Amino acid sequence: MTNAEIGNRIKYARDLRDVTLDDIAKKVGVAKSTIQRYEAGKITTIKIPVVESIAIALNVNPSWIVGKSDDMELPSQKVPKIMQYYEQLNDIGKHEAEKRVEELTYLPQYTLEVKAAHNDHLDEPGELERMKNDLSNLKRPDTNT
Repeated sequence: MTNAEIGNRIKYARDLRDVTLDDIAKKVGVAKSTIQRYEAGKITTIKIPVVESIAIALNVNPSWIVGKSDDMELPSQKVPKIMQYYEQLNDIGKHEAEKRVEELTYLPQYTLEVKAAHNDHLDEPGELERMKNDLSNLKRPDTNT
């Protein structure tokens, strides 16, 4: 991967995370102009510890920055979109969001219906047919059928 491509990835992640040049420079411990030169592909070598520091500052996979992985997000840090929005709220907004999500759990069309089968009466007459009937009536949560 070329320096320009690495720089493009750094810039892309910085823009995506809404991190300023000043913020990342402070976190990495370099000058703002150094980050600008990385992004422009003007620095011919980037040391691994610097790449790792940039990745930590941007909360991205260091292997992605240097093109060794297609996964920008760290596997252990993939955050659901709802949590990204939630983290942008103030305390009042967070409280309201929690209430709204709780309200959704009361509506059957938004909740998973879990049914389990346990049968200690398999030897009883007609029980096998009743079990088959019960199974045919089960709904899959992902298809609503």
